[in-house]
Amino acid sequence: MGWTAEEKVEAALRAPMSRAMLRPDTRVIERAGWYQLVTPSAPGTMLNEVLISQVAPDDADRAIEEVIATYAAVGHPVKWCVGPWTRPADLGDRLARRGFSSWEVRGMASATSTATGGREGVDEVGEEDVEAFVAATVLGWSLPPEQTAAELATHRAALRASPRQTHFFAARVGHEIVGTTGLLLRGQYAYLFGAQVFPAFRGRGLYRALVAARLAFLAARGVSLAVTQARAATSAPILERLGFETVFRSRCYLLELPVRA
Repeated sequence: MGWTAEEKVEAALRAPMSRAMLRPDTRVIERAGWYQLVTPSAPGTMLNEVLISQVAPDDADRAIEEVIATYAAVGHPVKWCVGPWTRPADLGDRLARRGFSSWEVRGMASATSTATGGREGVDEVGEEDVEAFVAATVLGWSLPPEQTAAELATHRAALRASPRQTHFFAARVGHEIVGTTGLLLRGQYAYLFGAQVFPAFRGRGLYRALVAARLAFLAARGVSLAVTQARAATSAPILERLGFETVFRSRCYLLELPVRA
């Protein structure tokens, strides 16, 4: 199917809002104009963020304080995504005045038929090697080692789900997993997430291979569009060189909160 510019924006915005990789203690706060995740067991901003927020201007400051209190109660920093969909339009400025730092994000999209480049060394992960995959993911993303058991449970549940939405891919050098990534099937499009390559193995084309392998996987299954949300300073330029287009620009705001005693 052909995709309009508006449909690509909507796909890139909504794609992360899947329940396929949530933890048992994840609380989804969802209502008209609002989508938020709160996960006490997850580290940092992982599964802890406000993705969509649309509130009246005279209610925005109250909403900010409520969100801060929610994450303070579970000992997490506050991550808040702000884009063209956010209301009021000055919410980002309000967050900055409240002490939030921020970075630029680009919603990006690509037809899966554009998959090019080598995919050597990348394969799909099954249950037989999910433990090694999760260990590499925890190491690559610098997650606390004590998160390994919870991540393994989440990945195993995703692999066993029916219908299955999540697929994982590993980049290997020899028999060693040195890069990891995944995708979420969302009907006629898919969300690409979490690509990382160990520092010692960068510059070998493995990141590009992880992208190409996922696009080819999707094209073979008739899924015509891949979307993602990429940091403008890191992965977005690489994806642009691989043919992805920017469909929106947004910012993520972060407020570190005092550690609870």
